[in-house]
Amino acid sequence: MYIKLQRKVFMNKSRKTKLLNYLLPLATVGLAPVAILSASCQNNAASNGELEKIKKELEQKEQELREKNEKIEQLEKEKKENEEATPQNDNAVEVEVSAHNFKNFNQEYTIQEKNNVNAYKIKDDKSKVVYVDLDEFLKVLDGLVDLKLYSSYIDEVKNRKVYLSKEKNGKTLNKLIVDWKENKIFTTSTSFFHEILKPQELTDGNQFLEIDYESKNEDDKGVSFDLGKYHMDILYKDGKLLLPFSVFNTLFMSQTFNNIYFNGKTFTNLEAGLDSWGSIEDEPRTRIRHDSGLSGQKATVEERKANFNHLAFTMDYFYGLKYYKQIESFESFISAEDKAKLLSTDPEQYNKAYVNIFHKQLNELHTRLNSFSYYETQWDQELEEKLQYPNDYGKYRIDFENNRKMLVDKFEKKFGKKISKFGPDDYIRYHGNTAIVTLLQFEDGTQEDIKGPDAWKYDTYFLMRHLMSEVSKKPEIKNIVLDIAINGGGSVNSMVRTLGFMTDKPILNREFDILNRRGDLSKSKVDTDGDNNYDGDAYEKYNWNLLVSLNTFSAANQLTSIVKEMGIAKIIGKRTGGGMSAIMPITLIDGTTITISSPNNAVFGETNKEIESGVEPDINLEYDDFYNDKKINEVLEKAKTNQSA
Repeated sequence: MYIKLQRKVFMNKSRKTKLLNYLLPLATVGLAPVAILSASCQNNAASNGELEKIKKELEQKEQELREKNEKIEQLEKEKKENEEATPQNDNAVEVEVSAHNFKNFNQEYTIQEKNNVNAYKIKDDKSKVVYVDLDEFLKVLDGLVDLKLYSSYIDEVKNRKVYLSKEKNGKTLNKLIVDWKENKIFTTSTSFFHEILKPQELTDGNQFLEIDYESKNEDDKGVSFDLGKYHMDILYKDGKLLLPFSVFNTLFMSQTFNNIYFNGKTFTNLEAGLDSWGSIEDEPRTRIRHDSGLSGQKATVEERKANFNHLAFTMDYFYGLKYYKQIESFESFISAEDKAKLLSTDPEQYNKAYVNIFHKQLNELHTRLNSFSYYETQWDQELEEKLQYPNDYGKYRIDFENNRKMLVDKFEKKFGKKISKFGPDDYIRYHGNTAIVTLLQFEDGTQEDIKGPDAWKYDTYFLMRHLMSEVSKKPEIKNIVLDIAINGGGSVNSMVRTLGFMTDKPILNREFDILNRRGDLSKSKVDTDGDNNYDGDAYEKYNWNLLVSLNTFSAANQLTSIVKEMGIAKIIGKRTGGGMSAIMPITLIDGTTITISSPNNAVFGETNKEIESGVEPDINLEYDDFYNDKKINEVLEKAKTNQSA
């Protein structure tokens, strides 16, 4: 049940208003008209040099005056706001507090296990919405969160708390404002949630990269999350700022590729989410699912409403393809039947709605179910064991999987072995003066993974180094085909490193964040030989080409787009499969785990053109010829002839 808290009490206004009354008169003292100064200076000018000097002094004074006037306007605005402000709090609201264990299972961060982590609930609230103290929980996450990279202050007059993300030198980067009166959270940029984090401990995603960044915002409005619109409250009680835990999890954890599960008994942090990256270990699964005591139980009607509200909040703000698919809101997009099922207390019913919405209606590969809720009777069963193919999937996924199976069969037949049995040299083959190099995904290995001789198994960069070393031993090779026809994507940084083997030009990677309305351009140089020298490392003497298909997806689709924009290779094959968004893992209140297309979208060119619908090849090649090396060579030679003509 949504409780619109009426029990707000008034507090004394701060002394800030009084201070402003003193500041305003003082700020206006001693401001001389510019025209008088200008005339006086001109009369005394003895030379062009002096006039130029005086001109600069006048410009400086004018700038100082403008800044003072702007400061005065800001002070007047703040004074008016303070006079009109109505300080409120939720001290009269009765809450129940319970203490719980917290444990981290994301190995990229060292976070100490803790007991007595508080969860708050409003007394007699049938929705049983859990709140957390924002400041307390950020401290619980010390090890993931760098407590030195942000500061905060309370402004009770304006009913808000302000958090500032900072560089190590103290410079402010972005601002987060939590307004408990309006039930809104504002940030100048969602980069705030990343700026307060420590770096990963095991994996260095930027290794062998030298990157320059450019960003351009469409406006400076920032991002405002309206919790009240989704029947959610922010509480300020007894000096504590209490956020709905589900909102805290989405904003601070999901965006940073973590998710915390609260099953009523324990807090458990995972990288991404339950079964988001395949099967997880037994300990966290048991802790999250079995130990909850909710298996085989049913949520209340009010709990299902709260779960729906959080789902709608998440999809409306964070679903990255909402504009591409012309979705006005999550609630208007889904059917009345699916909404009724989502609100049902029967797990079988709301699971059907989850499957229909995320697999069939949205019908794209980055958005999918990972695991069902805490209430599943068979708590240890993975989702893939419960879903039926093709009945529980959308048309695009079915077409994608059928096409991939066809290509994989042809590929394995070509080599006479299963992909799972491949060694490093199996990823390359030769025909005449052409080398065909195959990459099946883009991976980042941990620092431990890449130490040994089998680093190629874990990190695409080291596989490419090996393959290009082998190609270099054959002087007859003139052409290289990079085969990413069955490459489903992976790490963007790994993909950029791969492009560094093809060109010495800075790799232009364009992305557009639809939530922040910001275009980002990274320009990357790649150290392909690991000698800390980023110049002249590429294998530009070869005639590079790409082989792509419907199954060239996500980061592989993004690579194809970059190649097309930069003109560093010919693209042959079929239109790529799209997948322009980064992914974002989400945990709902009921424990259901989903992955969605995030607001961060890869785009093409300076106009930020979408690539969700795929990238068209330069030269068509039928699927039957994808592993016909003679045919590929003929296509390349014909393309060269046409180009020279």
